[in-house]
Amino acid sequence: MLVAAMALEQSRIEATPPADVSELGIFGGLALLAVLDAGADPGFRHLRAHPGFGARLAPHRALRHLILSTLLKAGVLAPIASRERLDDAIRDAPWAEDASLEDADWLVVWDERGRGTLPDQLHVYLNTFESTSRTCEVILQTWQTLGTAECLAFGEYALAAHNLNPALARPSAAALSTILSQHSIGQGCALMWSAAKHVASWFMRNGVKATGAAEREFINSICGNSDRARYGERSIAQFSRHSSVPISTFARTFMRASMLEDDFWTSPLSEEALIEARLPKRG
Repeated sequence: MLVAAMALEQSRIEATPPADVSELGIFGGLALLAVLDAGADPGFRHLRAHPGFGARLAPHRALRHLILSTLLKAGVLAPIASRERLDDAIRDAPWAEDASLEDADWLVVWDERGRGTLPDQLHVYLNTFESTSRTCEVILQTWQTLGTAECLAFGEYALAAHNLNPALARPSAAALSTILSQHSIGQGCALMWSAAKHVASWFMRNGVKATGAAEREFINSICGNSDRARYGERSIAQFSRHSSVPISTFARTFMRASMLEDDFWTSPLSEEALIEARLPKRG
């Protein structure tokens, strides 16, 4: 009976059309490859918990949540310890607040025949997808999302370094989309550092103020310095990546797929920069 059941299951697997990673789309493909790089076992079947060490999936918790929820909704990841409905799994997952990928075990739900070569399939897809107006739009949106996450993570670090609440940086996310169309991610991080210094001085002058005042001071600082640089009144330094905010697997995967390389960090975010990155390099 057992042999017959195993043979039936093998026949079912062989009769099922192979999964195609292109169905995930560019963002989904980037997300899955980054997740595998962040903690998959050799068979690419499980993502095992290893709290306190290992590669970061994404620069900031908001992007980490987007990556994981995208893969959960696509049916690519599933919580190992839970068989509840998907909505409940997303709501109750260990990463709902400040936890990271390493705080939970995940099951990689993928075609049995193709799972062993899943990273290779993803690399081929992300290296060969057709450049169209739609794919360029997705890549640009992903760059913007990553840039915002990079700046928020550094802003939280800068505030903590000045003995301030890191959460003060989070409301600035809405302003960063415009700023990063004019300045690079490295310059965005410089703006976050200046804003943290400004808010620290503001607290020393004014003491504790009403809720929201410090957040406004932080946002006004990054926007004001950005505008002054835009109109030639002041230049903005180009910060290098800080050792306290190491590169994430999602950023590394994106840099390869977009072909931006160092321009990911040093160039203002634009469609022109993406097109230039994909042109043949001159020898």
